Amino acid sequence: MLAGKSSLSLAMENGQSVLDAFFRVLEMVPALKPHWLGQDGQPQVFVHVFLNGNDAATLADGMQTKLHDGDCLDFIPPVAGG
Repeated sequence: MLAGKSSLSLAMENGQSVLDAFFRVLEMVPALKPHWLGQDGQPQVFVHVFLNGNDAATLADGMQTKLHDGDCLDFIPPVAGG
């Protein structure tokens, strides 16, 4: 496990977005950067982010969806095997 943890607690400012939280996680766990970011510095499309069980990609505001106190984010990286 690259993060070394199964969960993190994030302290976010009021009005911040899912995308802000995404980058906050990368600040806390820099080892994830080469796996989660493309060469353009933006999130890879294959890293799925879920907000309270809903895929952020399907939300009206996507990764710009504003967070609220108590929200739960799950980050699901790609998994491959043989």
